[in-house]
Amino acid sequence: MKITSLGLLASTLFALGSATPALSQTGPATKFSRFICEIDLSVLPVSPPGDPSVFTFNSTRLCAGAASSRNVKIECQDVIPGWNLGNVSATNFVCTINGDTCGLAPPPRPQPGSENAPFLTATQQQLTVSAAGKAKLTCFYKP
Repeated sequence: MKITSLGLLASTLFALGSATPALSQTGPATKFSRFICEIDLSVLPVSPPGDPSVFTFNSTRLCAGAASSRNVKIECQDVIPGWNLGNVSATNFVCTINGDTCGLAPPPRPQPGSENAPFLTATQQQLTVSAAGKAKLTCFYKP
């Protein structure tokens, strides 16, 4: 899966559980909306035939925390056309995030989060698709 933000393409596999919300961090939060986001369904245990990706502008990016410990959370949602594979979900796949908007650079290699430099590698990710085809991808990076 890939996330494209403001014309920059980042390879990604999307997902996040809400166990560590960015809002719980100290410091000011900044929210961005409506950037292009690609949801790659190939990380699911089942995926539709053909191109397993859906592009959407139904997306948000939340940057929170103090500058020294800033984190970023991205959520993208869309309806998958012709979805008939039931409720499915995936976690623990690679999700990369362009941290420039939040003033984040990947840590020096080989630290966790630096595997896909110059993009951030999410520390939590989740992709769910309902039986009705409603997909939600969440990626969260916390240094």
